[in-house]
Amino acid sequence: MTPRDISALLLTVLIALGIGAVTLAPPAGLPSVPGSDKMHHVLAFALLALPAALLSPRMLWAVVPLAAAFGAGIEVVQPFVGRSAELADWMADMAGLATGTCAGLLLHGSARLAARA
Repeated sequence: MTPRDISALLLTVLIALGIGAVTLAPPAGLPSVPGSDKMHHVLAFALLALPAALLSPRMLWAVVPLAAAFGAGIEVVQPFVGRSAELADWMADMAGLATGTCAGLLLHGSARLAARA
């Protein structure tokens, strides 16, 4: 593993831990954040995909399916912590994964082109 791979992996794990903590916390204990619930899902999962796409795109073959399963698992567990499970939340997670992956790959490609110039 290269240093970039390790950085991407560590950042992805830290972001996943943060997402897990926030999405599985009882809703009464969370502060109010501006924006819609679905937008929060999109942003969180875009951020989750970004380190691998930007720093180590070859890791995406593992990160994207694991992140998709992670999002689904969260929805399955949420009713047990006093929150609701919604298919629309998981769909927003998938939109976020696509957004973060595309943004990260574009930035990665731009950085490679700039390095060649």
